[in-house]
Amino acid sequence: MADIFTNKNEIDTREKIFSMSETLEELKKKGPAPTKTINIVTRRRLTDREIIMCKSVFKDSIDYKKIWIVMGGFVQSLSGNAITPFGHIITLPRKDYIDNPDFTTADPSLRHWFMHEVTHVWQNALGFQGMNKVKRVCRGEYFKTVGSPDASRGEDISPYATDLRGRDLYKKFNEFNYEQQGRIIEHYFDAKFLRYAKPTRRHHQLSLKLEPYVLYTLKEFLENPNDKSLLPSS
Repeated sequence: MADIFTNKNEIDTREKIFSMSETLEELKKKGPAPTKTINIVTRRRLTDREIIMCKSVFKDSIDYKKIWIVMGGFVQSLSGNAITPFGHIITLPRKDYIDNPDFTTADPSLRHWFMHEVTHVWQNALGFQGMNKVKRVCRGEYFKTVGSPDASRGEDISPYATDLRGRDLYKKFNEFNYEQQGRIIEHYFDAKFLRYAKPTRRHHQLSLKLEPYVLYTLKEFLENPNDKSLLPSS
């Protein structure tokens, strides 16, 4: 067995204890530790397929190349709501943004939801300012649930609620507010373009029942979506 005390007076450099200044000098010699850069893309343009999908409803009334799809922050991701704050920017909850690099292949419920947001882009493109939405928020209307025969659950957030077969039967498209127009476009898109995408969905079945009423309401819009008189007054 080797004598562990042999050469005990020699300095073992492998166990040398450095002072702080010496340690910093050693680190300088070795250079910075290797790092890995992770790029997280938080916004994107519409895909070519998404543009085709949007054109099926809005035709050439929107400059689709200007639209941004943006990943929202913590509060928005927690609420699960999409917003279109500046007309050409659609801000989505984090999960919906990450999971859907192309909404033409998304779940049908997300596709008609996406078209609701594009409706707000259309409104802005034609000149709608949206200050009435701010007033509705200030009045707390977005936190109030009311009965809505046109919602698959039978109720909806107050600004979205419609009754196309009842009190709203003979209204023109421009008589509906900012959010209601988005809801009507949702039903139109679901009934016309998502017939074979999970057709037993409650929203789809309701959209099929509402289709003749939706077509009446959208008559002028479908003829000319560039018509500014179609914009909501509230």
